[in-house]
Amino acid sequence: MMRYILMLLGMMVIFGCGEHAEKGEVVLSPQMEQVRDSVDTYFMKLTELQQFNGVLLVYKNDTLLLNKAYNLNMAPNSTSYVAPDYQFDIHSISKLMAHYLLTQLELEGKLSKNQTLNQFIPDFPKGDRITLNMLLEHTSGLPRELVGFEGQEYQLEPEDIVELAKQQTLLFEPGTDAQYSNVGYELVCHIISQTYGKPFAQCLVDEIFKPLGMDSSGAHFFVNEDRVHQMAQNHMLKDGELVTVDNIQKDEFRTARIFSTAEDLKIFLDHIKQEPIASFLTNEEGVIAKDGGSKGIRAQVYTDLRNHFDFVLLANYDEMPFFDAIDDMAKMLKSQPVAFPKEINRKAIAVEPEVLEPYAGFYTFADFDGLVLEVRVANGKLVLFQEGEQVGELQAESPTVFFEDPKAAESFEFVPNDSGSYNALMGWKGIVVEGKRNP
Repeated sequence: MMRYILMLLGMMVIFGCGEHAEKGEVVLSPQMEQVRDSVDTYFMKLTELQQFNGVLLVYKNDTLLLNKAYNLNMAPNSTSYVAPDYQFDIHSISKLMAHYLLTQLELEGKLSKNQTLNQFIPDFPKGDRITLNMLLEHTSGLPRELVGFEGQEYQLEPEDIVELAKQQTLLFEPGTDAQYSNVGYELVCHIISQTYGKPFAQCLVDEIFKPLGMDSSGAHFFVNEDRVHQMAQNHMLKDGELVTVDNIQKDEFRTARIFSTAEDLKIFLDHIKQEPIASFLTNEEGVIAKDGGSKGIRAQVYTDLRNHFDFVLLANYDEMPFFDAIDDMAKMLKSQPVAFPKEINRKAIAVEPEVLEPYAGFYTFADFDGLVLEVRVANGKLVLFQEGEQVGELQAESPTVFFEDPKAAESFEFVPNDSGSYNALMGWKGIVVEGKRNP
């Protein structure tokens, strides 16, 4: 795959597949047994395909269906081995916790999400046009990451991040578009920290973890207490080998480096799906959900209030088709059919050059920190370049869908845009990100 994506992806190794189930049997109805067995089979097949290593906690109608670990290597001394009570880094799931705290502060009359940013950071450029709600909903115009910063994000104190955020050029006028922004949520964390008078991470411990009895949840930085008991080691795929990944990356902010267990996260879900909080966090489908991840780690919390199910997925290996698996989980818990994971064998077809030529050009992927890929046509194929260096070669599966590895699900799909040319949809581990065609 392209060099940029290879730096992000994990790796698989031919280990023996296995699973570890928590002791204790629950008597289920035949329908519930079928749902449980479908979910279990799905993730066993993912594990057999070397695409999953982690923990799954599943409830339906307040009944426990699964609390199980799936391991590529069943040896307890393996670096990848996990059990249901292991602690995992949860990354952006902390954003859901920040949203909860801001909502709680609003309910207590201490602030309003309609307040503008300049009321908390008086000298923030255009802060009078950015509301707290825009920060929460990723519509502020702030970029995903700090643009123009050449140092290590790990070294930054929360106050440094705020100062650098002031220097960012907005991608669009506040409220007119959407772009996922870690920078925006750093400002949310700062405002929460200001309001409580202590670091954001300590706010999570004092206002969520301790009151709810989430005794295995904590933070790596800016807290008074070390709560690490049994931390899952993160992994990725590199040159066909399963390798460990540092749980703390130097290109990530330390503000919200949070860890938790599946059972603790279920406690949090049970709390926030109660009124009056639920009304503020539930989407129009009746779902409260948040994913998180980084190199070597994937995490998801999900509660469906209409269909009465909850699940927590924690993986210490990032090779899984993440969002496809989450979508399939929701379908299975609604007793809808899904296709179980299977080995992929894609077939290439010949496409005429005149079909390929309109795809040639430059595409910017905002969700990959502004990655720019150039597409060229050569020898009847599409060739990908990054900063003038070839990083991939694509074969056609159809006139609009292209792939590089016939064994992988990742695709490039070209879709018409409003300008009369094409944008590119790039698949990556179950995620689809859009690359907008440069003028």
